[in-house]
Amino acid sequence: MKERMNMKLRTLILAISLVFGVSTSLFAQPAAVKKAADAAFTLTTFKADGSILATSNGVCISTDGIAVSPWKPFIGADKAVIVDSKGQKHDVECLLGANEIYDIAKFQVSGKTAAAPLATTVSAGDEVWLTPILKSGNAEKANVTSVEKFMDKYNYAILSSSATDKMNGVPVFDKKGQVIGLYNKSGDSQSSTDANYAKDFVLKGLSQNDITLRQSDIRIGLPNTLEEAVVALMLSSEKPANIHEAIVNEFITKFPESNDGYYALANIQIAKGEVANADKTMQTAIGKVTAKDEAHYNYARLIYRNALIQEFAEKTKSVGWTLDKALDEIKKAETTKANDAYRHLQAQIIYAKGDYAKAYTEFEALTKTKFNNPELYLEMAQCRQHLGANDQEILDLLNKSIELCDTPYVSTSAPYFYTRGQQLEKMGEYRKAVQDYYTYEYFNQGRLGAAFYYMREQCEVKGRMWQQALQDILVASRLDPKEALYPTEAGSLLLRLNKLDAAMSAAQQAIQLDDAQPDAYLILGIAQCESKQKESGIKNIQKAKELGNTQADTFLQKYK
Repeated sequence: MKERMNMKLRTLILAISLVFGVSTSLFAQPAAVKKAADAAFTLTTFKADGSILATSNGVCISTDGIAVSPWKPFIGADKAVIVDSKGQKHDVECLLGANEIYDIAKFQVSGKTAAAPLATTVSAGDEVWLTPILKSGNAEKANVTSVEKFMDKYNYAILSSSATDKMNGVPVFDKKGQVIGLYNKSGDSQSSTDANYAKDFVLKGLSQNDITLRQSDIRIGLPNTLEEAVVALMLSSEKPANIHEAIVNEFITKFPESNDGYYALANIQIAKGEVANADKTMQTAIGKVTAKDEAHYNYARLIYRNALIQEFAEKTKSVGWTLDKALDEIKKAETTKANDAYRHLQAQIIYAKGDYAKAYTEFEALTKTKFNNPELYLEMAQCRQHLGANDQEILDLLNKSIELCDTPYVSTSAPYFYTRGQQLEKMGEYRKAVQDYYTYEYFNQGRLGAAFYYMREQCEVKGRMWQQALQDILVASRLDPKEALYPTEAGSLLLRLNKLDAAMSAAQQAIQLDDAQPDAYLILGIAQCESKQKESGIKNIQKAKELGNTQADTFLQKYK
């Protein structure tokens, strides 16, 4: 009778557990585990189109939203969310570190979260619990069969349990409710990777270019030190606009007394045409930052660089952005703290206002300081040009600018060679000018358009450098295949070189692009006449005359 009663009682307990969807293993959980389990969550990552990429599990390790989970779900993800034990969603705001080999990631989620403590020790023979959020399944008891160390101080526990790979990523708790790691099942192998390893991930400035983290499109967070965060801020400018702006806003929140974030945000706002917002941002910076001089300097150069841009004219005028305003702000910076960079900007503003003599004096004064650099001599040359100086004086200043460039020359030297090339061309030193243009091209490989190659071709023609000229005009034609000017010019050069068939082909190409191109008809006509196609040639020369070519009559008389 007693045995039957015990059996009925066990049956009743089992029935109750099934009705309420509770595993009997839960009853074996220590109270500390049940409490800590509130920190568990499910993770869902999404593709750019909004479709689900992957699902997994994880655990929050701080009340301010620091979380750890497997890394693989983040690869290729554009967005991610977690759902905690209370069913609340938290957006993943940024990545804080990851290791692909150990398949573990650390990241920041929005809002406050429950947090579980992390264990520092684990031993073979320990009983542990694999604990997801209740809605995802029941806890599973496991045994630690062995423990290995990795990176000298972290625990890699080998487990034995009946859990499946659907539990991957769930926190593994010891009896004290401390997380020994994240569960992972691969084939017949079961393990737990120490969550302390992920906790200790530290972002650096160069983490923005971390190969592992860049496998995800979720933004990478900022370092906790200002120096490293500034590096990250600079690198983020190369990322998509929305990512860059999010990093800038995080920087301002994290370092409200630093100028860098406000200046970066103001430039973003300018790029959007939001001049009034940019002005407010800079005013905020002046009120909050520690280095007031730098704030005024940034404000001055923002105004200086944008006040004269035509597309912003109305907007800059509405907020009082003028060169006089820029000059006033840079004087405030100089008054607060002496700095040659501030003097330089002041001289640039004076130049922009058209006071070339005063600007020259200011630039020249800076050449006698530690600030001395190639740009100053370029700016002095520009001032002297406006003041009517002779060509040799200007060339001497440009030569000096190149003398001060670092050697071997780097890309920053390119503008100085280009400007000197222009001056040499003006002075009739065509071959020397071409040499400078080639140096400029070397530092801008792949970034120059058809206009540059046409410009250099014109200089080469003046220097009677026919083959180089032909090569350049063909490059220009390739870069801008819809522009009729370039095959026309190519035809002219080919005619000079007595390559009649090629000249006719180039001229015909130009006419196809623009049938009102008088020079193309003239070139075609001359080439045809020289190739014994006189009848067609004269017709095309006549066409050139009708379209306004002034040389056509001379050639009509010659070939008739």
